[in-house]
Amino acid sequence: AVREDRLRGLHVEGLSHKVVESMADVDLLLVAGQSARATGLTRLNEFSSRSHAVVLVVVEQASGLSRPARVGKLNLVDLAGSERLSNSGESSGIRLEESKQINKSLSALGNVVAALSERATGRSRVHIPYRDSKLTRLLEDSLGGKCKTTMIALVSPAASAFSESLSTLKFATRAKTVRNSPTVNVGDAVTQDALHRSLEAQLAALHAE
Repeated sequence: AVREDRLRGLHVEGLSHKVVESMADVDLLLVAGQSARATGLTRLNEFSSRSHAVVLVVVEQASGLSRPARVGKLNLVDLAGSERLSNSGESSGIRLEESKQINKSLSALGNVVAALSERATGRSRVHIPYRDSKLTRLLEDSLGGKCKTTMIALVSPAASAFSESLSTLKFATRAKTVRNSPTVNVGDAVTQDALHRSLEAQLAALHAE
């Protein structure tokens, strides 16, 4: 489940958190995550992605405890592609259910981008349906918050994928109209996460005594 609290902001309950100190550490985690990603054989793709992949990287920058800390959050997202069931050949079983869930979350993402696009035209009271899916809820800051966002849309040259490619291009056109307001996150002397870890370490030391 996607939760939100004052210390960690939006996060997925139950996921592990890894401390990294270099890009090599990040690469190892990306490889491990990719190996655990669900893929499957369909008529269109031998290794079709059957799930979205989201990697959240939190970067903290501080020069001692006496100076403000800067905190950055990087969301790396690889979305599973939308597949027309008549083309993929999945008419029953687990692949059919996976396709339904993928298309449902992509539809929710499209609705959020469409609403944000309307808001960008001056309609300030437009409801943004972030809570319609876990994906859009988790990426709320990236989609319409205070982050810089880069989106890459992939289309197919195949005539059989014309409708999917056209839908993707329409989605990308709407996404280009969305305007975020990037801001620098400067905390107090230390970030809340760093303070939390420090307190946990002190508590563990007391238990060890």
